[in-house]
Amino acid sequence: MTYNANTPRKGPTPSLQVCDATSGSVRLAWQRPCRADLLSEEQQVLLALQREEAAHDLVRRRFLLTTEQYLKGELSEQSAPLG
Repeated sequence: MTYNANTPRKGPTPSLQVCDATSGSVRLAWQRPCRADLLSEEQQVLLALQREEAAHDLVRRRFLLTTEQYLKGELSEQSAPLG
């Protein structure tokens, strides 16, 4: 699988996206976290919720990718990762 790396700069915060070259879907996204002590309490709560949502999304994507590989016969039942 071929990948493209995008490094968009959003102000002073660096970020990185690794995308599948054929489908264009994002496979990895990273952004340098901002300092929590500079954020208001509301912004800290929002950031915590975004992190939790990202973790759930990662698990969901991993599950779907593993299921797709299994159904295509690229992954045997014995070699399937357990979480």
